[in-house]
Amino acid sequence: MKVTAFDPTGLDVVSVGLFSTGYVSTSSNAYSAAVSSNALAVGGVTISGAAASNYHMLASSPTAAAWVPDSAAAAATVAAIVFVIDGGGSAITTGIKGDLRIPFACTVDSWTLLADQSGAIVVDIWKDTYANYPPTDADAMPGSGKEPTIAASGTKAEDSTITDWTTDDITAGDTLRFNVDSCTTITRATLALKVTRT
Repeated sequence: MKVTAFDPTGLDVVSVGLFSTGYVSTSSNAYSAAVSSNALAVGGVTISGAAASNYHMLASSPTAAAWVPDSAAAAATVAAIVFVIDGGGSAITTGIKGDLRIPFACTVDSWTLLADQSGAIVVDIWKDTYANYPPTDADAMPGSGKEPTIAASGTKAEDSTITDWTTDDITAGDTLRFNVDSCTTITRATLALKVTRT
């Protein structure tokens, strides 16, 4: 069985053979593994030298020609898209506040909205392809009434159940536009989208 070392940040092949740390793959979906002391045994091949906790298993995907991280490695696929809206010391006005182009494909899992002081704000997120830039209200991701919102006299809000959004998928290269639908008192707000890279 061939043992291959991968760069954990991009799953690029680094070397073939024994290595001190990284990711371990097998040549099929079926494998057995055991960890003992500072050695990792995979399908009869033992790798030693570094703490066994440094190793993660990769199983080949039955639906794609790619290696898929196990749950221990999957945490590396979580990212955040952060957008700050600053009123320059005054209450934030309504309207378009800026755009971001997202360089990777991902799914939005949740959002968090933080304010510098108590008040209320509603922020809509519009998404479209780079070819169709700029996004418009017709391209809203959340859908009416589901926009990230801090209710009256609040300073923060979050939602981890956004399966009711019109769309939560972002394709690599898509552009996001952030629009303030309404705001009172708040002079700076930070919107963070927690995403899983796909």
